[in-house]
Amino acid sequence: MKKRIENKQLAPQAVQILVNHAIYQFGNSLSIIFVNLYLWRLTNSLWVNGLYNLIAILTQAATTFSIGKVAKKKGRTIMYRYGIFLTAFFYLCIVIVQEGIINHFYWFALIKGIAQGLYWVAYFTIVHQVSSNSNRHRYLGWNQIVMGGSNLLGPALAGWIISISSELGGYIIVFSLAFLMFVIATIGSFRIQKEHIHHRTYYMKYLPLMIRKKPNFLKALIGWFLIGFPQGVLMYIPPILIYSIFNDESVVGYLNVGFLGLSIISSYLISRFAVINSTRKYLLVAALGFTLSALFLIWDINMLTVILFMCISHLFKPLQANSFAAYYLKWIDLLPLKREFRVESVVLRETIINLGRGMGIIIFMIFSNDIDTSVVAYVIFIVMVIQMILPFLAKEK
Repeated sequence: MKKRIENKQLAPQAVQILVNHAIYQFGNSLSIIFVNLYLWRLTNSLWVNGLYNLIAILTQAATTFSIGKVAKKKGRTIMYRYGIFLTAFFYLCIVIVQEGIINHFYWFALIKGIAQGLYWVAYFTIVHQVSSNSNRHRYLGWNQIVMGGSNLLGPALAGWIISISSELGGYIIVFSLAFLMFVIATIGSFRIQKEHIHHRTYYMKYLPLMIRKKPNFLKALIGWFLIGFPQGVLMYIPPILIYSIFNDESVVGYLNVGFLGLSIISSYLISRFAVINSTRKYLLVAALGFTLSALFLIWDINMLTVILFMCISHLFKPLQANSFAAYYLKWIDLLPLKREFRVESVVLRETIINLGRGMGIIIFMIFSNDIDTSVVAYVIFIVMVIQMILPFLAKEK
């Protein structure tokens, strides 16, 4: 028993990664939902919001796929650092141009997509590097807690700043604070130990051969595409729904604190009790929870149903995300190339999930032009029901 507990302990380097990720995530939580609200306040257009997020996500997917070879040759730590730095540059540009963002939102989306692509490829590769099958659920659980804890304060603080400021000036203050957080995270990235690169060969060309030998790995990749569907829609629609109901940014921030609090509780329970061999059961429970949450929106879109939808979906989101992430990371040790395919596996994950997010946004943009129509609810319900396929894709044998 003592040996098993020790095996679950996180290494100092893993703790350092978590701390820096918390700073990065706090910057994100301050600003990410309010960038969409800022665009909404300036344009009152779901189309502009959708196009901004679509360009950012597809750019992230393209960056992820194209940067993998460079990351393996130059090192993941360098890509990680560039991703944070470019995110800081993104918010600095918003502070400079302010309302002019509506004339250049596609350029901002491109910068954001590139920055996110660099950061997440490096981060998830490092996660596999500093964790193992014995403590991966613990790391991912603490990762969710750290992200949730950072996110608790960010939206509430940002919403309060915006609510007490005149006109749109509060948004600029919030984006300035976000810029400061990413500068701090960039400095913190220099404290992370640079990995020793032993194998620089990029093995993506062997993917078809590995899929023929391990056909269930293809199902795991398809699973990421399906997970991306609701994430693309929920990336920007819920804050707009809440703002349309309450017409107050501070309420958006405070409610988001409550939603994230539920995610933290869920993540804590997962980190304590989850085991990797129960992946399919966890995915089924999460899919049922997502479907239940969407039923409230079909009933009606009002204050109560939107809050219920967000509460339930935030309870089950960590269960799905952590379970499938741990399952997928385990695949790296099952593939013929094993850890030599680590960077390529993360590149595939990030590319495919972002293509799924993009497809979710495209579907939403096609069918939902009006925030008040019931079509919004049915589109969200459909992408939630699709998650029921995931348990059937999570097979190792």
